[in-house]
Amino acid sequence: MSYYADKGNKYAQVPDLVIDFHGYTTFECQEVTDKLIRDREYSHVRMIIGRGKRSAHGPVLPDFVKNYLTSQNIRWNQSKIQDGGEGSLEVFFE
Repeated sequence: MSYYADKGNKYAQVPDLVIDFHGYTTFECQEVTDKLIRDREYSHVRMIIGRGKRSAHGPVLPDFVKNYLTSQNIRWNQSKIQDGGEGSLEVFFE
């Protein structure tokens, strides 16, 4: 799993955890997300989901992750351009 954690954050816009989902299946993304929901260890997670530009059949992961988070009532928004833009989400587990 590609991620890093920094629990000593001073500023709210800096995530507690960054997860790079490149190369993951939708099932693997769901497993990781379920664990984050269940554990509630981090309040702000940046999920790098890519844009699906290299997918043979178009983007799958971005839509899956956004829809899954929404179905679980998890608040998220698109990252700022310097933080990954449309290929990254800021996710808030409150």
